[in-house]
Amino acid sequence: MDDAVALTRFGALSLLLVAAAVCDLRTGRVFNRLTYTAMVLGFAGALVIGAISETTSMMTEAQHSVLAWAAGMIGFAIIFAAGGLGGGDVKTMGAVGAISASWQCVLATAFYGFIAGALIAVFVMIRKRLVKRTASRIYRALLLAGTRQSVAMPAGKDSEHVPFALALCVGGILAGLETLMDVRLPWSPIWQ
Repeated sequence: MDDAVALTRFGALSLLLVAAAVCDLRTGRVFNRLTYTAMVLGFAGALVIGAISETTSMMTEAQHSVLAWAAGMIGFAIIFAAGGLGGGDVKTMGAVGAISASWQCVLATAFYGFIAGALIAVFVMIRKRLVKRTASRIYRALLLAGTRQSVAMPAGKDSEHVPFALALCVGGILAGLETLMDVRLPWSPIWQ
């Protein structure tokens, strides 16, 4: 990948992820106007890159962008359908794919994002003094898992919001460094 193209994609990806994280931290939501605009700009950017590139075509760049978009949307839509994420997180991952035009970047963003999300969740539990209650709920779910009783425990009014867009921001920037900018991080996984 051309250095200027990689830097442009990384910059756009970072801008999207920081904006999504700020929205999530302030409001608990990631807005459609942000994610849809990012998707459209990602697709348009792929067409422009293909048009001016000497090594690839518009069709090839558009295909990479659409395939990466689908990788982000489909995987996270399944998690959303199971009740694990919000719709803004799904669309943010779609935008990550459209902008990066790299399924490897989408996969790495998800991988690092889930690790960051788990760390953020633990931080929120400790800060809000929810460790004992959370451990009790997990223990109860494990006990009920082998029975025919319902394991689902609806989140009550006392449940805390974990800003997953912040986790995706951390994950996406690390993933972008690895997959778009070819920066070798000390723990770089197999996709680099």
